Amino acid sequence: MTYLVSSGVRARLGYIALYTAVGALYPYIPIYYSSLGLDVGAIGLLAAIFSAAAMLGSPLWGAAGDRLGRSRAVLLIPASLAAVAFAALAMVRGMWIVGIAAAAASFAMSGVSPVLDARALETVRDDRSRFGRLRVWGSISFIASALFVGWLADWAGIRSMFIVLIPALLATGVIGIGLRSQSPEPTLPRLSSLAVVFRSSLLMRFLAAALVVWTANAAINAFFSVYLVQIGAAPTLVGWAWAIGAAVEVPLMVAFPVLSRRLGLERLIVIGAAFFAARAAAVTLVTDPVLATFTMALHGAAFSLMLVGCVAYVSRHAPSGAAASAQGVLSAMIFGLAMIIGPELGGLLAGGLGLSGMFVVAGVVSAAGVIGLAWLLAPALGRVPAAVTVPEA
Repeated sequence: MTYLVSSGVRARLGYIALYTAVGALYPYIPIYYSSLGLDVGAIGLLAAIFSAAAMLGSPLWGAAGDRLGRSRAVLLIPASLAAVAFAALAMVRGMWIVGIAAAAASFAMSGVSPVLDARALETVRDDRSRFGRLRVWGSISFIASALFVGWLADWAGIRSMFIVLIPALLATGVIGIGLRSQSPEPTLPRLSSLAVVFRSSLLMRFLAAALVVWTANAAINAFFSVYLVQIGAAPTLVGWAWAIGAAVEVPLMVAFPVLSRRLGLERLIVIGAAFFAARAAAVTLVTDPVLATFTMALHGAAFSLMLVGCVAYVSRHAPSGAAASAQGVLSAMIFGLAMIIGPELGGLLAGGLGLSGMFVVAGVVSAAGVIGLAWLLAPALGRVPAAVTVPEA
């Protein structure tokens, strides 16, 4: 019990450190690229490179996390490598050199979240729906970091984002030293943990349906800030929109175990996907900048339910000895592949249909994903939730 409690504290600290880094990175990295004199096309290409590197890295680091789960360095190595790569990114110039540094940083950073998620889930093995109460600290630190870095950038320039980003990654690695795996499951040789994940037809069908929903959401998110500006929103309102989305995540992640016991994990996943579709419809119909800003509340609700739900579902059905690998494949799908396909197709559609037309298409695709998830999870949707929501895998 002592270990579990201390591990839970370490997991919370890990999420605080990691999402302090994420809050310093994602809202501001396009602005940093722009400060280097790169045009919109180059920035879009760098975003695709960043996502592709993460898609490749997440499952590989996850497999390493399963193979070396009891090593103290399993989180320290990728976090430290990411810090070094981002330090290089802060110093280099030129499109292709910047692209190489960004790819290296993304590849390394993609190894942190899957392993941290797998270790955090070990601390709540009796009821994985309680994972949300660990992950919520990431959302809280994201809000604080994004707001602080915005103030810091106004005062000291956009490059000051690295002053927060790099130490936060190093702190994540140091905290990870105490998060060794205590799973009794035997380790699998080399990359065979990835093979058993990809051979799981249940997981692959679930991830394919979830990918449809996440891809439609990524298409909207990639252009949402631009859309707000187009309809007359001030830059400060754009910042508040993203803060609102993250703020809504907090209470829902805290309440996730209670909601899961009452409604069931699978129902929450479908409800979260439906919120994504509702957000797409709302963005399509609303043209007032203030009201459009508040549509991010729907995004926050969808994101929290879908993220925690997907992590818990994948953890429940992960093959023995492949917990981190399964989380790595999930991260590769929703934060890698979806972030490549969604913005790319969204940009093509927006060129012909305008942003509003693209949002309509994304909403239809999102609704199709909801139907697919509901069909796939139908057997569980008809059951009354048990007292303990998520049994042992």
